[in-house]
Amino acid sequence: MIVCSRSVSVGEITYGGRVTDAWDQRCLRTILKGFFSPKTLEHGYTYSSSGIYYAPETDELEKYKKYIESLPIIDDPEVFGMHENANLAFQPSCLVSNDEIVCELAGSILVKLPERLDMDEAVEALFERDENGRLNSLTTVLGQETDRFNNLLRVLRMSLITLQKAIAGLVVMSEEMDRIYTSFLNNQVPTHWANSAYPSLKTLASWVRDLSLRTSFIQTWITCGQPKSFWISGFFFPQGFLTGVLQNHARHYNLPIDELNFRFNMVPAYRDQQAVCEALRTLPSNAKLDMDDELPEPEDGVLVHGMFMDASRWDDDNMVIEDALPRVMNAMLPVVHFEPQQNYVPEPDLYHAPLYKTSARAGTLSTTGHSTNFVVTVMLPSNRPSDYWISKASALLCQLDD
Repeated sequence: MIVCSRSVSVGEITYGGRVTDAWDQRCLRTILKGFFSPKTLEHGYTYSSSGIYYAPETDELEKYKKYIESLPIIDDPEVFGMHENANLAFQPSCLVSNDEIVCELAGSILVKLPERLDMDEAVEALFERDENGRLNSLTTVLGQETDRFNNLLRVLRMSLITLQKAIAGLVVMSEEMDRIYTSFLNNQVPTHWANSAYPSLKTLASWVRDLSLRTSFIQTWITCGQPKSFWISGFFFPQGFLTGVLQNHARHYNLPIDELNFRFNMVPAYRDQQAVCEALRTLPSNAKLDMDDELPEPEDGVLVHGMFMDASRWDDDNMVIEDALPRVMNAMLPVVHFEPQQNYVPEPDLYHAPLYKTSARAGTLSTTGHSTNFVVTVMLPSNRPSDYWISKASALLCQLDD
């Protein structure tokens, strides 16, 4: 009962000089029991019925930070054991405040994202055809990705404008708009948006930043031509991009595409897409990135960046996969050369690392027998047997949760 007595002590000693009314003191002690009592030590205990508020069962500081950042912007009365009407009774201005928060957030999202991506702005080099009159397969992929992003941007823009009008009372606040409104306050991606988007486990703020990076990646490709290294995390459908790379190779060498697969060559260089975008903003149109000089010019295939390692890291000195460092959950993988090979048989000492779109590692089964969250198997050099990494569930991720 030590924990229980502490709740009384906190109520009497910490707040006793301020809360003097006996009934208020009783209420305070009751509220504190929800935070200082034996039941709070039980597995899966939550501080409210919704399950949003709880103490993460971890000893890692980064996980606590990540959890705190995911909490709602406005605390619901339920965390104090109160009914949702408490906001109406105690703080009538709260609804107005929420309206202002949501309206400002909607406006900031509209400013950050482009209205649409336009393939009509594409540089002529993207449309050059081979000797047989065939268009570059990656240009076809670019057009498909542009269409997917434009559809998502259209959904976002329409809902954001409608939400602003609904808050202003110009249109009726529909059930769909109300759900988006609530999602904004809880820092969650609205289901209406997620249904039109790529898989993601990010909170709303991180998701918007990620979408801004993705649209910037596609827009730069359109207006400046193919990048030196492709950000695989920026694709709606990265499998389609990889198929396009194989198709280009098959056409160039007149090979059957079903006999091609990738060999993976590690490049001793790292590339962060945020840094790429910041560098591009400071450069004049069509100028070359200085960071491109450190990357090779592959004769076949493409350079790819943007992959993260889960339950492992990359050893730059020995150029092999190695154990993760303490408190470093997801180290970045260097740039990788995806080189198409005919009937390629991987060396036996390579670890077959699955690449997933998100850390969930789950999805519906596709016609290939793989999860829709699975992208490709990347073969990584290793000084340890594959069973070692398999038992650690070592894999690669296109994006992190934060």
